[in-house]
Amino acid sequence: MKTTPLHHIHEQLGATFAEKHQGWNIAAHFTDPVSEHHAVRNGVGLTDVSYRSRHQLVGDDRAKFLHRIISNDVETLSAGQGTYATLLTHRGKIIADLNVYVLEDAIIIDTAPETAENLFGELDKYIIADDVELSDSTAEIGAIAVHGPKASELVQSALSVSDLTTLPERHNRARPADALFEHRIVCVRTDATGETGYTLYTATKALASLWETLMTEGSQFDVQPIGWDALESLRIEAGIPRYGTELTDAVIPLEAELEHAINFEKGCYIGQEIVARMKYRGHPNRLLRGMEIDDNPTSQDDCELPSGALIFNGDKEIGWVTSRTFAPTLRKEIALGYVRIAVTEPGSRVQIETSDGRVDATVVLLPFLA
Repeated sequence: MKTTPLHHIHEQLGATFAEKHQGWNIAAHFTDPVSEHHAVRNGVGLTDVSYRSRHQLVGDDRAKFLHRIISNDVETLSAGQGTYATLLTHRGKIIADLNVYVLEDAIIIDTAPETAENLFGELDKYIIADDVELSDSTAEIGAIAVHGPKASELVQSALSVSDLTTLPERHNRARPADALFEHRIVCVRTDATGETGYTLYTATKALASLWETLMTEGSQFDVQPIGWDALESLRIEAGIPRYGTELTDAVIPLEAELEHAINFEKGCYIGQEIVARMKYRGHPNRLLRGMEIDDNPTSQDDCELPSGALIFNGDKEIGWVTSRTFAPTLRKEIALGYVRIAVTEPGSRVQIETSDGRVDATVVLLPFLA
């Protein structure tokens, strides 16, 4: 089983671990998921996201190469900027969703662990005469995320930088190595929980030191270490799809309402024809929506709704659940899922199949939180 470079620190903090994301032994929670969830909504939380995959592109043609393959614009991005995109099959289905960060000397791609092998293989096979070198940097570069209303204050204080609050999402600021930090730190704005967030990338061997600095500096902000369980409930409340649940190789980006991952003016890329045809000549047959469950539990342990549960409108099967959680902020059970286009209007009533029979739910637009 794979572990992150901070595994020993999480053990010392008394974390409970669980296997996630194809064999990663990840800290599921340090105290309890609900209190960790509230820490991010009301203050600031610190979490280890080194289990996510990181790839690096170098070479003079790196931007031009990536631009012609993925769904969003890369060539016009300058150092310090970034974007969100998808890599698609020729039939427009999602192979991977990508966070793309442009540095002075490289392009970094951050993606879900489930996509790492396919992503590398797909990109590598298109490198022919290009001046591009692709490498998997997951083992060499670690990642720590900071989320919450006080995230900007903590990161600015810990890194001795300023003006991070004006950094657009997925844009980055590189902090060079100096007497304070032995290795470069790349700080990227990543609002992955519905709150202000940053992901800090640095050399694996420097990750423990960075974690300790953030925890020490964070004491004035009541920082809490956050596990995977709370990150998941935060993500679902924010209506953010992730690969392996909402996003798979059976889904076209427009079905998941990922128009922000697509530049419709950039010209050809793999799968472009299918996506453009769906946008301009038709519409998806199904869309990703939120659902609020009528029969509400009082905690995550009481949730009985399984992912993959079928969704009905009367006697007609109209979709399936992709993720579900007890939402501490809303104090109710919620779910994400795909439903047929006719039942996507907010307020539509649906029924979800469980082992104890069907439960009623109401369709809502995402995110759940205003």
